[in-house]
Amino acid sequence: MIGRIIIFALIAGLVYLNYTVPKIEDHKAYLLTQLEQEYPIPEDMQESIWKKVDFTNFFVCSFMKTTEGSVMISYGFLNKVKLANDKWVQEVKTELQRKSSSSYY
Repeated sequence: MIGRIIIFALIAGLVYLNYTVPKIEDHKAYLLTQLEQEYPIPEDMQESIWKKVDFTNFFVCSFMKTTEGSVMISYGFLNKVKLANDKWVQEVKTELQRKSSSSYY
């Protein structure tokens, strides 16, 4: 009887973790808030950012990583997304500033 209760609790915990795993939209919204701290980013530049990023969803957690090198950017579980790579945010900000300054000339 105790064994069945433990198995049921484990299954219930896994189902709950699967239910609360953040989706790709949650990761994108979080990363966009990190990137837009200085100025808003236009839609066309956002598209170029998301083309270089890959989403991975495991059973109980999810990750955003770069397509080149598979460097983890953010991770999420229990409806929370955390930034794992501050360096990526700074690199993207400088790249966007370079693109926006070159488009003005």
